[in-house]
Amino acid sequence: MKITICITTFNRHLDLERCLRSINQIKLEKKILLNIIIVDNSINYNLLKIKKKLSKDSKYKIIFLNQKNRGRVFARNKYLKKLKHINPDYICLFDDDCIVDKYWFKECFKTIKKYKADVVTGPQIYLKSSNSKKKGNNFSYLFEKNYKNKKICCVKWAASNNVFMDYKIIKKNNLSFDKNLNKFGVGEDQLFFSKINRNGYKIFWNKDVKVYEKFHFQRQNYKWLIDRSYRLGVLGYYIDQKEYGKINGLFINYFKSIYYFISFIISILLLKKNYFEKITNNFVRFYGRLIGPLTFKNIEFYNK
Repeated sequence: MKITICITTFNRHLDLERCLRSINQIKLEKKILLNIIIVDNSINYNLLKIKKKLSKDSKYKIIFLNQKNRGRVFARNKYLKKLKHINPDYICLFDDDCIVDKYWFKECFKTIKKYKADVVTGPQIYLKSSNSKKKGNNFSYLFEKNYKNKKICCVKWAASNNVFMDYKIIKKNNLSFDKNLNKFGVGEDQLFFSKINRNGYKIFWNKDVKVYEKFHFQRQNYKWLIDRSYRLGVLGYYIDQKEYGKINGLFINYFKSIYYFISFIISILLLKKNYFEKITNNFVRFYGRLIGPLTFKNIEFYNK
């Protein structure tokens, strides 16, 4: 069985090294042939500086690629193009700052066997930091899927920082990430996996298929929160049109806009824990969806 791990990276060498060390520790059956694709998304191919070290330290063969056109969509489509030549049985998608749980493959195969899953995903768990401004103030939680106390459930899409999937799905349907979402820096994986779900494939979320991510301090910043909420609001219009058609998508977009406005009002009235960031997120998402059809084409590239 051939499995290829796909990672995109942009000037996060220490994080990438840590990610690869965690991959070395994954429990893997001997019959599995594993290799890794790393796509460097820097214009000057900065990964060349540590390429030899990464290859030496890795237990598995690494294929290095460079994508000079900035943006995650271009970088991810670069490894999809390379996969056509490798033709693996399964692929894994990780971010460069992920630490992969050592039982990750074991849990993925258990989910496939028990539930006949085509795609398996799971949580991204943020590592605690003693240097954070205050406990529980990582605004990323506002954008993570919350499946409450469920251990395993069928879902409509997956985030591409933690995915195991049958490669035949991509090959058969000639799938790629949507270039129109490249400038947003978010949302392209939602559309990608929503298409897979609409084509009848089953996506399962398993809480034990987990990866860890370090704490990013900028995600305590309200500027980061407002910017991300706004972009998700604006691009939501585009995703809805792709999923439901032009007219229905526009109607659904404004229905969701009303939903966020009502959530904004409720957040004000309830004054629960962390209410201010929830108020901010709900209002900005409402506003983004409200003006999304008018401003989608004018959004500038998100250079994070």
